[in-house]
Amino acid sequence: MKNYLVNKFLPMWAKETVLRENRQLKQENQALQQEVDRLDAYARGLKTGLRAVGRSRGGEK
Repeated sequence: MKNYLVNKFLPMWAKETVLRENRQLKQENQALQQEVDRLDAYARGLKTGLRAVGRSRGGEK
């Protein structure tokens, strides 16, 4: 339905603007998702490291 509205009712300049902004937002979303994935991996590494330190100390924390 959204594509129908964009293609049938918007003037060409508005359609180009909507499509350009949509592409930019998709790229921004992808970059942010990559950042989230990177930070999640970092947090998992810290958690694993802290568990290993706890085991090496005989369970002391």
